[in-house]
Amino acid sequence: MKRKLICILLVAALLSSLLSCAFAETVSGDALSDDEQHALDYLGEQLAAPAAVLMKSGEDVDDIYSSLNWTSVADTFPEKFDLRERGVVTSVKSQSPWGTCWSFATMAASEASILNALGMTAEEYLEKNSEEMDLSEKHLAWFTATALPEAEAYPEGAYPYNVGQAGEGVYPAPGSDVSTYDYGGNYFFAASSLASGIGVVKESLVPYGDSEGRRNSEGDWSLPEEQRYMQSFELKNANVLPAPASIDADGNYVYRPEATEAIKSELLKGRAVGISFCADLSMPQEPDAVRARLLSRYGGTDKVSKQELSDYVDLRAGVVDADTLSDTDLQRLMEIALKLHELKENPYADAGLDREQTIRVLKSKYFGDDYKKLAAEEDEDAAHVPYLNFSGEKSEIYAHYTYEHVQANHAVTVVGWDDSFPVSAFREGYQPPENGAWIVKNSWGEDWGKDGYFWLSYYDQSLSGIESFEYVVDEDNRQMDHLSLLDYDHMPAAIISSTLFKQPVYAANIFEVEEDSVLQYVSAMTGELDTAVTVSVYLLPEGAVQPTDGRLLESTTQRFDFAGYHRLELGEKLAFSAGSRIGVVVLERVPTADGLRYALTNTSSLGEKGPAVFNELHKDEGRTLKRYCKAVVNPGESLISFRHGSWIDWTNAIESFRNNGDCACMAYDNLPIKAYLYPLDEVMKLHHFENQSGETAICPECGYILRTVK
Repeated sequence: MKRKLICILLVAALLSSLLSCAFAETVSGDALSDDEQHALDYLGEQLAAPAAVLMKSGEDVDDIYSSLNWTSVADTFPEKFDLRERGVVTSVKSQSPWGTCWSFATMAASEASILNALGMTAEEYLEKNSEEMDLSEKHLAWFTATALPEAEAYPEGAYPYNVGQAGEGVYPAPGSDVSTYDYGGNYFFAASSLASGIGVVKESLVPYGDSEGRRNSEGDWSLPEEQRYMQSFELKNANVLPAPASIDADGNYVYRPEATEAIKSELLKGRAVGISFCADLSMPQEPDAVRARLLSRYGGTDKVSKQELSDYVDLRAGVVDADTLSDTDLQRLMEIALKLHELKENPYADAGLDREQTIRVLKSKYFGDDYKKLAAEEDEDAAHVPYLNFSGEKSEIYAHYTYEHVQANHAVTVVGWDDSFPVSAFREGYQPPENGAWIVKNSWGEDWGKDGYFWLSYYDQSLSGIESFEYVVDEDNRQMDHLSLLDYDHMPAAIISSTLFKQPVYAANIFEVEEDSVLQYVSAMTGELDTAVTVSVYLLPEGAVQPTDGRLLESTTQRFDFAGYHRLELGEKLAFSAGSRIGVVVLERVPTADGLRYALTNTSSLGEKGPAVFNELHKDEGRTLKRYCKAVVNPGESLISFRHGSWIDWTNAIESFRNNGDCACMAYDNLPIKAYLYPLDEVMKLHHFENQSGETAICPECGYILRTVK
């Protein structure tokens, strides 16, 4: 049985017995049992389906639960709710000039969540801290899309990170010349970065702009490597919520009211929610920024002269007012556009376009498509009817309803809802089946929409990629400033895959402690609703190759409502000396209609082979892949077990997956298990342990329990 956080749109060829010869023994040298071999074969079969979907869809897949066993958290929800009335919603920002909506939506959701956790309004935070609650979108966007540096870039012994993970992360696809900030992203990518210690960072430390503080797309927007692991607040949980828009086995849209309840439940807890949908409007930008990006896009072309390109770009960017151009000027620009887009014949010649329609065609980013889709206004069968409706006095209501199931392309932040928001506010003839809409904060500035906000129907058929974020906040300043995160998975994840087994299945990572430190938290990734996670920590002797080949020190179990990234606090904090080796073992239990099941969760993205295959599949559509991911997984880091005392190295499984079908185009990362350590000397001072002796010490002020591991 398998549940995945994706919408399976096609049936992938199963891997049948592909793994039968791949695994001959466990890491201890013992032969695999028949049950182990069968379990590995089954795992390979299950991972083939998400690989095929991602290969067909690119990075923007629908991250929804394939089945939804949701239990309401409230008997009734209020008819209306707005986090702005609590004072925890920050000001509307503008993402111009880049396609960084996903980062802006993540930070907007995070800002509200942190303020709520602090018990402060945005005004109170400003008054106390002399700066706004404002988190850096640039920091997250840059380092999510920038791989770890290669070890060769540093003198021997000077590499600042785990040298075994050097080079891991995101790379531009061959032939891609788009900016790092235009790679695009989603909430999975954001959560992967934040969980790896990349942010969140205050805007005052890394402001959104080039090196000169401008919004100039031609400026230098790079960041120094030493800023990668800066943090102002630490991520605690990233909750993947189910989407109201679902697709049945026949490919038809199905609305899921339980998912709407799940989103409302997070809002009631004070957490704004990031959500993705299909926007048919483009981000408003300053003309100069648009012009610079267009010139960059067409840069180096020999299809038209520099002056011709400049004239065409000036019209597209709005630098030149189209109303000031003569019909002769427009005809000349049409001829330039035809040459620039390599169209030998003019598809608009016999269309009888009037002046206004000609301008619409020339300014459209879809130049060259069927003119009816671009120019027609009265033929409903030919023209695209906009999803967004401007209604009310002075167009004060912006109401969006995607009336067809299409792929999401924009990320925003839900801050509230109104069950009575009328269907009449949406575009006539293309209205949702019932009342009800989300209050949504956009990232196109306060001049767009209603002061930067709009309404989004509960029944929008493109809703997907929904996530909320929780952070560690401590007004008593008991959170350490210096974090040593033991972590192997530095590759942003596009998919979380969770495979369910009838028998217990364990995942583990083995880490080495670099300095005297205190293990305070461990974390795991889940892929199901209502998952109980048990994490056990072992002290491993020298030479141990299995994560349980040592002494069990601590074990904790916590339950999580949603899939996603989750951090668990240990009851007794463990003090390790430098050089200690620890095994962190995870067991996930999931209740299902068929009884208790055990989940093995892993993450993946499109790998180095992905762009060529993807581009070939979509060449007729003109779609290309802008990026791919590189994962670095070394032997002895991640392991799985289907049988007590028997462990299989994750690198062996990955190698087998990559040899088969669409899995060959995937980048499979280490198992998503982390350990959070803080400098021992800081912990001793903070909790007044300097004068205490013995294996266990207890802080008299807060009850913090520290056990020294020997």
